[in-house]
Amino acid sequence: MKSRTLTGGILAAMLVTTSALAAPESADTDDPAQVEGMHPEESEQQLDARPNPIDQARVEVSEQEPFGRYLTNQNGKSLYMFEQDEQDGEYSTCYETCAIAWPPYTTEEAPAAGEHVDAERLGTIERDDGTRQVTYDGWPLYFFARDVYPSDALGQGMDHMGGRWYLIAPDGEIIEDEGPEQADPVEPSSP
Repeated sequence: MKSRTLTGGILAAMLVTTSALAAPESADTDDPAQVEGMHPEESEQQLDARPNPIDQARVEVSEQEPFGRYLTNQNGKSLYMFEQDEQDGEYSTCYETCAIAWPPYTTEEAPAAGEHVDAERLGTIERDDGTRQVTYDGWPLYFFARDVYPSDALGQGMDHMGGRWYLIAPDGEIIEDEGPEQADPVEPSSP
């Protein structure tokens, strides 16, 4: 009988020690892969570093203050450029964790121009995975993971993944106006 109690006590101690090692007390807040305001669990569940391209991307224009007119996809989701990319370059600098936070706008066919979009400025580049990413005025275009609704532009002016992210105007100019100040995310309280 003593043998079972001793074995059970050792096993319980091992489980407590193992779980303490596996779960650090605090998350690493300096993780460059973490999207500001998004918990790591959310990004793992909702996002993919290589989203499936749509049949034919369509670039449209939306307008809101303080940005004025800027590029979106056909559903009104904001499109961004990344200052670490090279304008008129032949590749994107945003892969892996960067592409989870900033999914590339990819297409199977040549992109189409909506109203007020200059079709001559549209193009594509080939990504390392073989997908075609939409470009505008030579800038690869991306979404921001925290933009959920068509009018969201939460990534505007954000300094993330080694550079700043900006909306683009239909004339190809980078919009550097900052959006309204965003509140820090609030942890839910226990009932």
